[in-house]
Amino acid sequence: MNNSNLTLILTQTLLSPEGKPTKSTRRFNHIKSTATPQELLSFAKAIEALSGEHYDMIETVKTEQIG
Repeated sequence: MNNSNLTLILTQTLLSPEGKPTKSTRRFNHIKSTATPQELLSFAKAIEALSGEHYDMIETVKTEQIG
């Protein structure tokens, strides 16, 4: 039996008080593995609206258990 897991990673770049860019990420695990790119983008926009953050990069990582 193969188990599939989808993780959504939302990354934003912020400037530190010294002016150096730092990356801050949020990860959402166990997302529906059959979610479409449009559904994932809609979810990311909802998180942006709720948190007041703006994400520079939206990534997905799909893992599959084979053993």
